[in-house]
Amino acid sequence: MTAGPARLPEHVEPMLAKIGRPFDSEDHFFEIKWDGVRAVTYVENDQHRMHGRRRRDLATRYPELAFLSRLPAGTVLDGELIVLQADGRPDFRAILSRENARAADAARRARLHPVVYVVFDLLYLDFRPLLEQPFTTRRAALEQLVESVGASAGEARRIVLSEGVVGAGLELFAAAVERQLEGVVAKRLDAPYRPGERSEAWQKIKPVQSVHCLILGYEPDGERDFKSLILATDLDGELRCVGKVGSGLTERSKAELRALMFTRRRERALIETGLKGCWIEPGLFCTVAFVERTHSGALRAPVFQGLVPLDSSS
Repeated sequence: MTAGPARLPEHVEPMLAKIGRPFDSEDHFFEIKWDGVRAVTYVENDQHRMHGRRRRDLATRYPELAFLSRLPAGTVLDGELIVLQADGRPDFRAILSRENARAADAARRARLHPVVYVVFDLLYLDFRPLLEQPFTTRRAALEQLVESVGASAGEARRIVLSEGVVGAGLELFAAAVERQLEGVVAKRLDAPYRPGERSEAWQKIKPVQSVHCLILGYEPDGERDFKSLILATDLDGELRCVGKVGSGLTERSKAELRALMFTRRRERALIETGLKGCWIEPGLFCTVAFVERTHSGALRAPVFQGLVPLDSSS
């Protein structure tokens, strides 16, 4: 019985990282964490497919990456789609505009905000799975592949290798913070690729900020509970809504908040929020950790840290 033609899997779930703290280690490779859209690319039959984490087709959204179809058949790449600003930093708003655009508008968007495919792992080569190989083996093969693209394709500037260092994680993290990048990812050199797994072998390390916020109200969860707090803070001398926070709320903190908030209801929000919720009289403050602010001032990846004592809320 003869084997059929080699084929790639329909979908490989991207490997995920756990949250970690900055560290040095000769057993780890440290690279920049790019603020973009995760994309796994499959090349076969003179075509390429590209899937995000939700298995949505991405290939038709990024026509400037059509040259990926000319990569060696049987290749599967893992990487991040980013749009670069003039200063070399990723523009998260621009990549979101590409993600949310209609497919019919893809060519125009590609001219306005062309993407760069930053590749950081090689999962299949010549239809052979490399998933069980250590990171160092996959990385060496990936470097050779990207070099060959640079030698043969005019579009080479659209696919780049995610650069990094072995050992010096603290130094790279400090450089990422100084450049206002999203952070770094630490990858154990001997680790295999575990599809869909959030593994200690990969750690994402982000700079975290914190801010005192006024609690405007809450998003109700029935009549006796709530899902999240609706927050405001000072932005350029003006009190403005900065979104909601639900992460970090424990049963203990929620019980304390229910006792404080449910007795100080008011009919309308203190300021305009653009959100639906139940509103409370001003006077309760909390500390919230976050990664960065969006263009509008909202907090990205907010985490509730605790109530601010009334005597220190100023």
